[in-house]
Amino acid sequence: RFLFISILLTVLSASTNLSNMEENMEILENMGFIDRELNHQALTQTGNDIGEAIVFLAGSVFFNDDFITPNEQRPTSIFTGSLTADQIEQQQNITLDKTSNNSSNELSMETSNTFTTNAFLNLENRVYRDRWFIPLKREENLGRCLLSATRLAIDGIADQDEHCKKFMEILIPAAFQKLQCSDRVNSWPATVQFGVFDMMQLLVDLIAARLAYSPVPTQLLETLAILFDHDSVFQQKNKNRSYDGSHYDEQLGERLLAKSSLSSFSDSNKNEQYGWLREIINRFVLKDGIQHLKRQFKSEQPLTALEYNALLSPFAQCIDYLFIDKYQQLFSEHTEEALNYVKNLKEEDFKTESASSIFELLTTLRKISSVVWENRVAQMEELHFDILLKMVTLSNFNAKMNSLKELSKMIENRRSIPRDIVSKWIIEHSILSKVLEGDIDQIQYVEKVRTLVDFIAPNILKEDIEMIWKMQFKERLIGNLETVNNT
Repeated sequence: RFLFISILLTVLSASTNLSNMEENMEILENMGFIDRELNHQALTQTGNDIGEAIVFLAGSVFFNDDFITPNEQRPTSIFTGSLTADQIEQQQNITLDKTSNNSSNELSMETSNTFTTNAFLNLENRVYRDRWFIPLKREENLGRCLLSATRLAIDGIADQDEHCKKFMEILIPAAFQKLQCSDRVNSWPATVQFGVFDMMQLLVDLIAARLAYSPVPTQLLETLAILFDHDSVFQQKNKNRSYDGSHYDEQLGERLLAKSSLSSFSDSNKNEQYGWLREIINRFVLKDGIQHLKRQFKSEQPLTALEYNALLSPFAQCIDYLFIDKYQQLFSEHTEEALNYVKNLKEEDFKTESASSIFELLTTLRKISSVVWENRVAQMEELHFDILLKMVTLSNFNAKMNSLKELSKMIENRRSIPRDIVSKWIIEHSILSKVLEGDIDQIQYVEKVRTLVDFIAPNILKEDIEMIWKMQFKERLIGNLETVNNT
């Protein structure tokens, strides 16, 4: 113990100057990190910061319900973060085992009815930094927090703990955005990919449990939509993983929602199995996630556009991999409910800052219709444009600003509505003239106007040019639109 304390004190006082690299290498070896090559990589990655290197080297091993590689057997740790492919190549030798689905085993590590606050605070320090790193075993901070939050959610009290609530609403979205959408995902070896997948399964369990009571957990559902998105970096990286969910097939029977057989895929999809995606979808069903999600539509409080979209968006992201007839049985009434909500919106609803959620909901409904009700796609697009026109004609700044933001997304082709249709609609309804009647002294507003002008410049109407000419005394507007003169 004395030797360890002495070494630790040496570590804390060691210089981080690169000239001390060899000295720090010796310190790491004395502490039991005997792989010199890996030690060198850790010190290089952390700028010779001995403390950071120790955190890396002593980081998590892959852990699941039935299997853990002991510290004395493992060649290195598993965590993911801002590492290069070479730096994490050493991690590939760890034996992996399939994840068990026994809920009692999954929660056995966190039996307290209080949240793991210390683990959460430690995790915060790791996630919110440029050189972020996230441990990927269930006995380490992320896994412990997920298991602890799940237990509290099952008891219906997860939101009552301040730190647990912050974990679910802020840290989970931030951490899983990195794990699913970072370009670094493509350089992580198989070991790390399996570790991320394990954390995804724990998150699915938490979300399924938390959906059992109000209010709608919008941030968690938005993160679930990322997990279910077949276009995410993680799902694209692992799209050829085979489906190994026979236990889901057996337990779910007729409740099985994600296709488990390649024979049910279209010819264009058969080479891209998305086995992991289909497994976590069926895991969500097995954990009663669908049942709990449907219950949220019957909330005593009227749902908002944000909440409707949060509830419908996850399965819209993966709808090509679902049994469509089962999806229709489960969600037809709820999509109709959301559609009627949009149709019955009043002018006052368009004036709030959160009105942008209306367009997110319409985009989700269009995505669902394109697969489930193809004959209704045109209707969805028409409704989308109708709402947009109502908002852009209002004198209210929030309404006009939200309409301009939506137009920008359409122009950037982020709404799946063909750009030629968007351009034709803008011209036919003199949209530019309408937006020029807004607050053109507001910089953000003017920037959106410029995007619109650049888009329609080749087909700009005479009346729009006259409107701009009449407003030439507005120097800020002219400064932002002067590029039109060069087209």
